[in-house]
Amino acid sequence: MLIIAEGTIYRPVTDQERRAAAAWLGPMTDAGFLHGGWIDPAGNRLWMVISAPDLVEAQQRLDNLSPVRDGPVSPSHE
Repeated sequence: MLIIAEGTIYRPVTDQERRAAAAWLGPMTDAGFLHGGWIDPAGNRLWMVISAPDLVEAQQRLDNLSPVRDGPVSPSHE
């Protein structure tokens, strides 16, 4: 099942932080969980396309993600 997970960005994200996030997200891509993502800095939103067998597993995997840096992004699971 493909799922779009949406989150809120609480402060500007620098180019260096984007590169760090890409490296941090790499293993999730390799594992087949993350298929893509987009950042809308003007709207302070983040979207990720993920896959999981069901919504429960997707929620658990998202809840277990450690922040790239404490505070800049928090996923909304609605």
